[in-house]
Amino acid sequence: MIFLKMPCNTVLVTITALMSTFSLCTEAQQPVIEEVMVTAQKRVQNAQDVPIALTAIDADTIEQAGIQTTQDVVRLAPSLTVNEANHKQTSSFSIRGVGTNVYGIGVEQGVALLIDDVAAVQPGQTLGSLIDIQRIEVLRGPQSTLFGKNASAGVISITTKAPSETFEGAIQATATDDGETGIVGSVSGPITDEFRYRLTGKWNDRDGYINNLTPNVDDKNGARIRNLRGKLDWDITDTTTVKFSAYYMKDKSKCCALTWESMPAGNSILGLPIGYPADGISPGKDNFDFRGEDGPYSESESTGGSMRIQAAVGEFELVSISALDDWNYDIQEDVDFSDLDVQAFFSGGQEQGGWYSTGDISTNFYSQEFRLLSPSKEQYEYLIGFYYANAKTTEYFFRNLSLALADNDTTAKTESVSVFGQLTWHFTSATSVTGGLRWLNEEISADLISYLDEEPKKVSGNDSDSPVVGRVSLQHFFRDDIMSYASYARGYKGQAFDIGGGRFSEYAANNPIESESSNSYEIGVKSILWNQRLQLNADLFYTTYEDFQVQRTDLIDDVVVFGLDNVGELVTQGIEIDSLVLLSENIALTMNSSYIDASANDYDGAACWAGQTVAQGCQSGLQDVDNGRLPVSPEWKYTAMLDYKIPIDSLPFDAFANIIYTWQDDVIFNINQDPSLTQGSYGLTNLRFGVNDDEGRYRLTFFATNLFDKAYAGNKINLTQLFLPGLTVAQIQPRSAQRYVGVQARYNF
Repeated sequence: MIFLKMPCNTVLVTITALMSTFSLCTEAQQPVIEEVMVTAQKRVQNAQDVPIALTAIDADTIEQAGIQTTQDVVRLAPSLTVNEANHKQTSSFSIRGVGTNVYGIGVEQGVALLIDDVAAVQPGQTLGSLIDIQRIEVLRGPQSTLFGKNASAGVISITTKAPSETFEGAIQATATDDGETGIVGSVSGPITDEFRYRLTGKWNDRDGYINNLTPNVDDKNGARIRNLRGKLDWDITDTTTVKFSAYYMKDKSKCCALTWESMPAGNSILGLPIGYPADGISPGKDNFDFRGEDGPYSESESTGGSMRIQAAVGEFELVSISALDDWNYDIQEDVDFSDLDVQAFFSGGQEQGGWYSTGDISTNFYSQEFRLLSPSKEQYEYLIGFYYANAKTTEYFFRNLSLALADNDTTAKTESVSVFGQLTWHFTSATSVTGGLRWLNEEISADLISYLDEEPKKVSGNDSDSPVVGRVSLQHFFRDDIMSYASYARGYKGQAFDIGGGRFSEYAANNPIESESSNSYEIGVKSILWNQRLQLNADLFYTTYEDFQVQRTDLIDDVVVFGLDNVGELVTQGIEIDSLVLLSENIALTMNSSYIDASANDYDGAACWAGQTVAQGCQSGLQDVDNGRLPVSPEWKYTAMLDYKIPIDSLPFDAFANIIYTWQDDVIFNINQDPSLTQGSYGLTNLRFGVNDDEGRYRLTFFATNLFDKAYAGNKINLTQLFLPGLTVAQIQPRSAQRYVGVQARYNF
């Protein structure tokens, strides 16, 4: 088996064998796999009955696996990866190797993130802490038909817990050895027979884990998080309920510092006699030391709410979702990546300080969705819907780096209207076909005012598009617990203006970056076997993308120019397997895996990577990429999670243990195929164990993240153009790139 090739496999195989032996030797009640209900098709269904490749993570699994952030979801979803860059706005998720990682506020994401059916607008809103989560669904492949234009690669749908019918509450405290302390509390229950509420709050402080060697300057990558979410359900009548939701989230972070993986002795900024940027640092893959005085620093603040109306109209169900969201994000970075006094050198000693950048982003978003769902008849069911969204994002950005000066105000607006519908027709009780279409009209506009010249220069552009996307699937139940399906989906991601580099020309204003389109083919099987103790799902997929949107960086006349580009063709294909087996009443083993071959083809005129020679395909600073690897797309990825509940009859509490092992193949971090920007294959082991009482009132958990202290990079950047003469590579190291341990105490009342 391939699993046996993975590092640290001896621990997992031994534990699994011992648990299996134990389960065969004890007499216990035969367990069965419980249904997980999802809304992947905009109506509540058993996940095993949905003809879509998806990973559904329920509340119990979220707690068992210790999932606390959106980034943590990649532990259990085999085809989901995250590109953790130098700050939230340049980070992104990918599904099956496909995501969107570009600069600028006018480009939407390929992987849509929805919380309680409300979409996030900017990529910086997709990374963050999670509280009070009922369910997470990861839908793989284009989902544009039901979820809209920003779901061209897939969907991460998060559902928070609803108000309860009876009074309940919980408080949870966390402390770790790397300086994290946090408290999460929630309370819920009825106010009257018609009103129910839920209120949840999170307070969390974490020290920086990147050591800053600059005197009197804080360590980096720490965070201060404050979250508050409230819900109120009102039963207006027996057939109509209004659900109100409001939230406030604030995240102050000193993230994310770049550390040196490669910084040859003798290197300096532009080769000038300023000093060695890595003084006192030993560059390498396990380097967590840093020097800097101007950041990084960011502050994210989000305020919003929604109103959901569910009403029975005869046999039909009418759903209305109105949502508002305001997001503000301030970011400051040290773009000389050191504490050297470069300003003093270039000004002859008259100015002090370094090169830095600042950005101030503000997004205002409103959406309205209506859905009418038919009853589930013996022969058919359908839904029709209407969706409207209006988003406006502004950014002021300043950068004093001489290679890439920037000083501008930008504005990006998007207004979209769409109508959609889906019909499922049951030919027999076992065979059915589902078809759906979505027509949308999108209007985009962009403005940029540049202050680099003596007179401010303003450039504006606007455009519109009206695509049609759709999906059709055929499914057949061989029996109640074995279903197979085949599907085709047409996806879309809207066009965009190239305003991220701060050089919005009249040509760019009249020629926006082309929209993406995709065609996806998939076959799969979902099954419950072994007397309902084994769940085994598998799928094969083949997807092509035309005009895939990517970020490019060129060096033109000794000036770094950032821009957007379209790739001629992108292909992603592979196989995914999700499984869950109940080895006994108290032992469950989850094993998920994926093999994905994702490549960029016909990318003519791509920027060369620093140091690329003519023999390596670089001609006048340009190259052609064909069959190139997609960024942050491992060929193989595996996850194994063993959950063990340990009854202790002689004591007033039981014990539990949970171990997760995730392994992934090597990846590359830039579509230009820079060989210096690769991360080798690695595996991470997370361990959780503890005790809880028989009635579920309290739970004490001890945990270790990255148990074997395996260093790895979440991203890498080639900075040889800035630091000469040798190859210079900087890396982003997530918190989980080194071991940390902690304790968590929870009390339910």
